[in-house]
Amino acid sequence: MVTAKDEGINEGGVANTERVRLLQDTEVVTVRVGSGQGTESWTIHRDLLTHHSPFFAAALSGSYKESTTNTVELIEDDPGAFTLFVQWLYTGKCEIEFDKTPSIACLAWALGDKLHCPTFQDRAMCRLIAYYEDSPLHENTMRLIYNVSPPGSRLRMFAVDSVCWDRMENKHLQQIGAAGVMAVEDFNRDLLERLLEYGNEAENLCFDGARYLKVLDYGTCVMGRN
Repeated sequence: MVTAKDEGINEGGVANTERVRLLQDTEVVTVRVGSGQGTESWTIHRDLLTHHSPFFAAALSGSYKESTTNTVELIEDDPGAFTLFVQWLYTGKCEIEFDKTPSIACLAWALGDKLHCPTFQDRAMCRLIAYYEDSPLHENTMRLIYNVSPPGSRLRMFAVDSVCWDRMENKHLQQIGAAGVMAVEDFNRDLLERLLEYGNEAENLCFDGARYLKVLDYGTCVMGRN
């Protein structure tokens, strides 16, 4: 079992003094993530967890069984993405090793959406943007994004915009087809709407990473600070 309370506190973390205060209470919670042999368990400071996630604050209060057992099970979520969440809780950082694909950033963003933690979502989004600066988003990544995010989300917005940018600059189109069309109905609809919205303004467009963030400043986010 990985024990998160043994992790060190990084001075570069978000609201570091606040994190230290939240660690003064020694009560901890067990969180089990995944299913079957892939399940991972974490022991996390309760105050830190509930302070940053309304999802956990609700689950660990009132008449829910989790409030008495101090155990929460997330069987549908990805252990790797939750590992990043715990890292962010304790250090304020979200250090993602993409290992050829940006899927972990997408899963982390979706986890942040479920846990109602927009700052963590923004961290994951910044890592996804950083990946896109060097490589295209492949079709499998697009499919994943549309599987784990709701309509109108910033994650879908970024996915569609990345295709529009590549289309305008004639880059990477072989990754998703010459017209950027996939067998994902929602994506094709969103792509068409975005291309029509851009229209003749395409050549005047400039990238604005802040468009895809909820709470963090894009400039400081890409520099690794909160």
